[in-house]
Amino acid sequence: MKTRKLTRIPFLLLFLVILCFNNTRLRAQETGTCAEKLKSAETYFSKGQVDLIPDLLAECLKSGFKKEEALTAYKLLIQTLLLNDQLKEADSSMLSFLKDNPEYQLSPTDHSSFVYLYNSFTVKPILLLSVRAGLNYPFLTFVQEHPTSGQPGKSVYKTDAGNFFLSVEGKFKIAPKLEVGFGLGYSQIKFTNSVDYYEWGKVQYIETQQRLEMPVFISYDLPSFAKFTPFLRAGVGATLNLSSSADATLNMTDRNNPYTRSGGTLNVKDSRIPIDFFGQAGFGLKYKIPRGFIFLEARGNFGILDQNKTGGKNINTLEMFYLWSSPGFRLNTLNLNLGYTYIFYKPSKKKA
Repeated sequence: MKTRKLTRIPFLLLFLVILCFNNTRLRAQETGTCAEKLKSAETYFSKGQVDLIPDLLAECLKSGFKKEEALTAYKLLIQTLLLNDQLKEADSSMLSFLKDNPEYQLSPTDHSSFVYLYNSFTVKPILLLSVRAGLNYPFLTFVQEHPTSGQPGKSVYKTDAGNFFLSVEGKFKIAPKLEVGFGLGYSQIKFTNSVDYYEWGKVQYIETQQRLEMPVFISYDLPSFAKFTPFLRAGVGATLNLSSSADATLNMTDRNNPYTRSGGTLNVKDSRIPIDFFGQAGFGLKYKIPRGFIFLEARGNFGILDQNKTGGKNINTLEMFYLWSSPGFRLNTLNLNLGYTYIFYKPSKKKA
């Protein structure tokens, strides 16, 4: 008797394994992949068994479909709900569809019922958020020099384009081709003043400013071609002087006094106005990508106020030790930047 019981155990274990395998297989067939469910839903629709479709697609529409599969599934679901006169559910599904696909364009293959419901909705861009990075090329205008020496000399101002720029901007559409926006940007600006006193020495003064820019502007789109759209930009703004520093050197060429004067970096922020205002003009080209743009832009900021401010604590050091005196001047920049714009959309039902 014991032997018979023992010989039954392997068969019992084998039966349990087969039973578990069959149950797992049945559950897998029952569940299926989202792609398989979509094919099943299409088959049911073609046979008129539309009542089975909503439950079949519901879970996969949340996360399981690929992009093209989701488009097909949404269209199938919306048509099903319209056939069943479930108008509120159809509106809700179309709203979800447009939230996921705000830039969808109707195609000739779209069913007339889907097209009708689609045209009863509107999708508006509510915010265009841009980030950009680039380079500044600063230049001075309205320069009024105050030389410390009565002797003749030559004063030259130089700059380069190696000044970093970074900003973030928000825009709102107020017309199909017109946008209004505001921004917040960081700029580095550096310029060099070289003064050559022919008889006895040369002065080199290098100033670096860190600035916070706050422009308000409008942007106007010109006629597009392919996926490219040229645009114009104009605005005004203010800059906050975060820091201003200077490095100066006096190289004596007089044989009777052949010494070079140099030292550490000087803080000259108190010799510059804390807030400046500027006018802005520019143009650019943007390339359409899903949900946004990539763009290239060139623009100029043209300073309005005189930068020089009397009474700084390092003025005496610059004038007496380095023999350099700050001129009056306005500070401007030419800027070249590359950026990306992401568009936030809001779909809604049109009012009857």
